Amino acid sequence: MTDNIVYRELTDFNEYYHLEDIQVDSWGFPEREIVPKRIPYATYKSGGVVIGAFKDEQMIGYVWGWLGRNQEGTYIYSHHNAVRKEYQNKGIGFQLKIEQKKWAINNKFDLIKWVFDPLQTKNCHLNIHKLGGTSNTYKNNYWLELKDKLNEGIETDRLVCNWFLKSNHVNNHLNKQFKDYKSIIFGSDKQVLKTKMKDTFLDIEELNLEHDEPIIALEVPSNYIKMKKNDKKLAIDWRMKTRKAFQNYFEQGYAIIDFVLEKQENSIKCFHILKR
Repeated sequence: MTDNIVYRELTDFNEYYHLEDIQVDSWGFPEREIVPKRIPYATYKSGGVVIGAFKDEQMIGYVWGWLGRNQEGTYIYSHHNAVRKEYQNKGIGFQLKIEQKKWAINNKFDLIKWVFDPLQTKNCHLNIHKLGGTSNTYKNNYWLELKDKLNEGIETDRLVCNWFLKSNHVNNHLNKQFKDYKSIIFGSDKQVLKTKMKDTFLDIEELNLEHDEPIIALEVPSNYIKMKKNDKKLAIDWRMKTRKAFQNYFEQGYAIIDFVLEKQENSIKCFHILKR
């Protein structure tokens, strides 16, 4: 299904209306949340990057970013990486980021940044493990409260992802040269959270903010979206306690360097790996 996919920069304004449709298809955005086509087109015309993925001349995904700047210099801020539902989980989102990386390097940028939810394991695995992003910055309630039924009442905390395009760390991850963290994720002395199962969901029994080991593991639930649908109180508890954990360890000089999915017989265990 993903053979013969073409990736190219979107230069024709007539193609941009597809971006609105893909937002609805990919994320289920209500009309008021859709970014109108003229906004990404304006960022493209002013030096930003919009790249589409095409299957048989149909646009099935896109990545969109613009120029950002802070005290450390100029970078690309990547805002959307969206793929139609029919084509999700097939590596297209990953390849769109690779195409964005190529564009950035060709245009003399060394860094791409974006934000993502630390409890959405699918995105964590893509951003941190597969792409080699890192993070040491936590933003409370970044998008304020979303008003849809699924997210209402749950604050929109986000990690800031730093993708240092020319680093050995990124190159190692893109070449699948991963380190083995089994001794970390299975070592109780290196766990930030002590967890247990509560019906079909993972619950937090204990939060340890006193670790000083060089590398530690912070577990997160594998099914947070389902948790938000079925046990919102527990989902909020996860948000508040992991917020406290991330902020505490970031302040102590730790950074997220990997994300591990450990498949077990009847479940998947998920861990952020933090290193000081």
